[in-house]
Amino acid sequence: MIPRRPETVTRRRVGAPVLARLLAGAALVALSAPFTVTAPVTAAPAIRCTTPSQQLLPEVPWTHRRLAPQRVWPLTRGDGVLVAVVDTGVDGAVPQLAGRVRRGVDVLTRGAFADDDCYGHGTFVAGIIAAQPAPGTGMVGLAPGARILPVRQAYGPTDGTTSGLARAIRAAVDGGASVINVSASSFFPSDELRQAVEYAAEQDVLVVAAVANEAQQGNPTAYPAAYPEVLAVGAIGPDGRRSEFSEVGSYLDLVAPGVDVVSLSRGGIGHLVDSGTSYATPFVAATAALVRSYHPNLTAAQVKRRLERTADHPGGKLPDPQVGWGVVNPYQAVTAILAEEHTRLAAPAGQPPIPPVAPPGGGPDHRSSAIEFSVTAAVLAGLVALLAYLIPLGTRRDWRSVGDSGDAPARDGRAG
Repeated sequence: MIPRRPETVTRRRVGAPVLARLLAGAALVALSAPFTVTAPVTAAPAIRCTTPSQQLLPEVPWTHRRLAPQRVWPLTRGDGVLVAVVDTGVDGAVPQLAGRVRRGVDVLTRGAFADDDCYGHGTFVAGIIAAQPAPGTGMVGLAPGARILPVRQAYGPTDGTTSGLARAIRAAVDGGASVINVSASSFFPSDELRQAVEYAAEQDVLVVAAVANEAQQGNPTAYPAAYPEVLAVGAIGPDGRRSEFSEVGSYLDLVAPGVDVVSLSRGGIGHLVDSGTSYATPFVAATAALVRSYHPNLTAAQVKRRLERTADHPGGKLPDPQVGWGVVNPYQAVTAILAEEHTRLAAPAGQPPIPPVAPPGGGPDHRSSAIEFSVTAAVLAGLVALLAYLIPLGTRRDWRSVGDSGDAPARDGRAG
């Protein structure tokens, strides 16, 4: 059995001292996994490094069976896209990430890099995005062609601040990322954090952020996920339902697998399993990387809208406060033709074209664009109505083909 990350063994509730700080408006940031914040710190804390795993998962994880990224890999694997992981750092020496991780930036320590990770949270997140295929395991990143820019904004699960998170987002933009994964949350709005998100949007960078895991502890609004420019992500389980811990609200955009997720351990060759919106978020960030690689002319706002429009929509009014626009769909996100983008998106030079055939599965894809279906139905209905009108009229007027008697068909104002 693949070991779980230690913090998911017991889900702790927010204690009275922490609640007092929250009510006082303390600028706390917690990693969006099923545990809660404690007091912020002003210096590097004495974080105990997590124990590396040496155990590989041989089979394909349920998350990949659900999202089926292999369908889109013949078109794009995310090549040419730099994804920033704003987190606890990323262990660039892990075999399945070797050569894919830049030195990065540590916003907590001036001049330091972020390509190591004592706690392991950032490495787990990065593996979901860009882990390389390896012998003996079915675990691979959703966008294995992408590269990772680690930006450290915390050393462990509870020491982040909104100011550090804001600096990290700006550092990710300045570092050249076109997609930023933020698997951390603050429960209070901040001008500094909002301005950092606006800076990313102005530079055409898409921020993808977790909605946090406090649905059963009051469901407080999570930032930066709640800012309108951000693609906010919640979690579902293997049954397709919203995870009980995943927060809800009008700002929720998409959901992705976030229960029993398998990814990489720091400091070893093995894997771990964990749950949280922290781990749903990189599935969406990786899908954004696939889209930005295949459709490089789309803006960040268009990529956000494309992921929403092409999701596996729930029944009822959209967006749904429980699951947003639905479950992210990597294949549809890359291949769908959206009328609102005003033009058919051709494949970039050197890329295979979007296939005009139905995807694997033995039948048409029932999740095709609703707009395309509506337009086709309207055209067919118009043709049927026209024929219903013209055929009886032509019969009454004894229409004949030109050449039968040397004369053209009879016409008048109604038939013309």
